[in-house]
Amino acid sequence: MVIVAVLITVVGLSQLCATERWQTYYRWLAHQGPLGVRLNGLVSLAIGGPIVLVHNVWSGPAVLLTLFGWMLVLESALCLLFPGAGLAGLIEIEEATRARILQFTGLILVVVGGVLVLTATRAAG
Repeated sequence: MVIVAVLITVVGLSQLCATERWQTYYRWLAHQGPLGVRLNGLVSLAIGGPIVLVHNVWSGPAVLLTLFGWMLVLESALCLLFPGAGLAGLIEIEEATRARILQFTGLILVVVGGVLVLTATRAAG
């Protein structure tokens, strides 16, 4: 759990500190059309799938990791099954709104990652 928690924290910090780079990534995905949406879905599945398979904890702070994994699997399913809807979401979001969403989700990831790191280190020691 510690490894995933650290990775979540790093991604969250990246979204907070390098928002424009993430904007560029999402613009690129949108430019790819349905293929970009499917690629995003596959990335989400590659991250969320193993979390769901290995970490099925439904109590205490560790439930945050389980919920994170299921949210990624849900995002993946939406992207892979309904790429048109995902593409509309990529294209129709204004840059300023996307930046706020990225920063907000980055903050959430930092908090969730921090809670998970603290929980795992307390359990280990």
